[in-house]
Amino acid sequence: MSSKVPASQRPAAAPSHFRADVQGLRAVAVLCVVISHAGVRHLSGGYVGVDVFFVISGFLITQLLWREIASTGSVSLSRFWSRRARRILPAATVVLVGTALASALWLGPVEAPGALGSLVWAALFAENVHAAVSGTDYFDQGLEHSPVQHYWSLSVEEQFYIVWPLLILAVVLLARRRRAPHGDLQRALRTALAVVVALTVCASLAWSVYATHTSPATAYFSTFTRAWELALGAASALALEALGERRLPRPVAAGLGLAGLGAIAVAALAFTPQTPFPGVAALLPVLGTTAVLVAGTGRPRLPAGRLLTLPGMRTVGDWSYALYLWHWPVLMIAATYAGRPLRLSEKAVVLALALVLAAATTSWVERPFRRGRLWRRPRLPMVLYPVSLVLVLASAGAARAYVEHGPLRSGSPSPTALGRGWEQRYDTQSRAIALVRASLEAARQGARTPEPLAPPLTKLRASVADVGDCDYRDESLRDLCPRGDVDGERTMVVLGDSHGRHWIPALEPIAASSGYRVYFLVKPQCVPAAFTALQDGRPFTACTRFNEWAREQVARLQPDVTVVSTSPGTTRGLVADGRPVTDPDQVRPVALRGYVSMLREVGAASGHTVLIEDVPNRNGDIGACLTSGNPLLRPCIAHESAQHLDAIRLQRAAARRAGADTISPRRWFCDGSCPPVIGSFVPFRDGGHITVPYARHLAAPLARALASTTGEEFTAP
Repeated sequence: MSSKVPASQRPAAAPSHFRADVQGLRAVAVLCVVISHAGVRHLSGGYVGVDVFFVISGFLITQLLWREIASTGSVSLSRFWSRRARRILPAATVVLVGTALASALWLGPVEAPGALGSLVWAALFAENVHAAVSGTDYFDQGLEHSPVQHYWSLSVEEQFYIVWPLLILAVVLLARRRRAPHGDLQRALRTALAVVVALTVCASLAWSVYATHTSPATAYFSTFTRAWELALGAASALALEALGERRLPRPVAAGLGLAGLGAIAVAALAFTPQTPFPGVAALLPVLGTTAVLVAGTGRPRLPAGRLLTLPGMRTVGDWSYALYLWHWPVLMIAATYAGRPLRLSEKAVVLALALVLAAATTSWVERPFRRGRLWRRPRLPMVLYPVSLVLVLASAGAARAYVEHGPLRSGSPSPTALGRGWEQRYDTQSRAIALVRASLEAARQGARTPEPLAPPLTKLRASVADVGDCDYRDESLRDLCPRGDVDGERTMVVLGDSHGRHWIPALEPIAASSGYRVYFLVKPQCVPAAFTALQDGRPFTACTRFNEWAREQVARLQPDVTVVSTSPGTTRGLVADGRPVTDPDQVRPVALRGYVSMLREVGAASGHTVLIEDVPNRNGDIGACLTSGNPLLRPCIAHESAQHLDAIRLQRAAARRAGADTISPRRWFCDGSCPPVIGSFVPFRDGGHITVPYARHLAAPLARALASTTGEEFTAP
């Protein structure tokens, strides 16, 4: 689709020339990102390299579209998207296919399925959406990261490439309707585009500031919080077009270029994972990049230009796209395969491999598609996207089949020695404890991993309780979702973080069988207490607001039973007297007061308040151990963390002070030591979250514990 503008009314074409300083700026951007991901602490803000890329993209794409209007009087969407397909898809597809194969070979049956699922989102250029809705925290190194998580920024750019030319085409169509004579069309187009850019910058920046404050993890990946960065790049292109053959005075251009590079350097060196980002902080690298782009045009010998065109900078700039694509999967897969964080020397070797892969991809994949005559035919590149999707989906499917049906471990019967009919010899409480003891003894005596397991190792990471329509990771969601016996006359409320969520498969059937309507007010990483915790070193204000709302719901619902289950949640620190506190001796009294205050408040509105103490925290990941290659269970026996036991004692003390009842689930998992497999169940999906099948298994002993604690009638199906 295109819109023709009469030749006499077309804006003058800007001269087309290659800008070596832009390639140098790309080199700066990719080096910032790669070095930051390598964990070099002196470049803790290297993630701003992505913002540099965003500004460059907005600049180059707008410049390209404007020049097309100038030379042809039209904006051809098919031509534009064909060029983007030739530029983006070949390398992106090769990396995704390579990542699928590497995941199948080296990630193992526990980690590979999640990685392969992310490939589909990346191929659809929706990885930023996936990261946002799944609650990914870019800066939280304690969480498992997808090897293609970095495709989030590519997804933002591709979404921009779809919308931006449509907006410009709409501007052209509106300008034509005015039937402006002679040179007035150029002025009308420029004014209209300036208005569109200004509105985009203002709206997106305002939303970025707000969302960064209210929901920082989601804001980081959002196209809406990043659009202003691309739009400022577009503004740079329009500003240079307006200058035409004129130039900024040399002293002004020199100062502007150096100031821009300085702003990028300050952001990369001074910003940390604790810096609220993007928000206001992103203005520093974004305006810095804009300054370099505006100052450097046609002035390669300016100081900034000389720095950006130093030997090697253009080469790294040429490789920057492929290097960005390769560096993250090789780092993530290598670390996962090693089963530990890589040492700096090991990261250097891995990144050297990424550099070799980037050079090869640039030479043998990118350039042939960009410059080959075959792919310059009209509309032919448009087939690249469906071909890319087919290749990625086929690779991911084949890799998943290999992982799921390949050899995992040596199968054997359930590793217990209880004999037939053992269940009848114990009540529900003792039965769960007896199974733990028998499984631990079997593991010590050389039992092998049983088959089948519940859940299967290939589904271990995905064994997460369903929260239904009330996923409170969405900061805007404040609905209530009744579950259990939705017509029941009695009410139960469950408060918690992810350690409250993992009890849903046990508590929901208990509520349904016992005539309780139950509400699960659970939010991951959000401890239900009357204090403000830290997240990435910053006050977790979204959690504080959610907790206030949740306590209001308890007061309104007046439940018969309120169940609280949470991780200690204070290991990252909290806010005390208006300042962040991370020292354990200072955190403990503040945390104790916060727990007591919360339990007293909900207790005043509830018939019974029960704290389910946290489950044991294993030293080590079950999935990683069970897939290490050793078929014996003995090496995977774990011990409880002493620090975690101290935190549980803090919870218990708070419940005692607040007059709340407590249930300790510890003996349902451990007996001095913790077996990796209990019966045929894998109890944890990581170091401390219960799997769905094992939580269901615990419904009966939990129902008995609730009945014993509260004096109410609770049954399990």
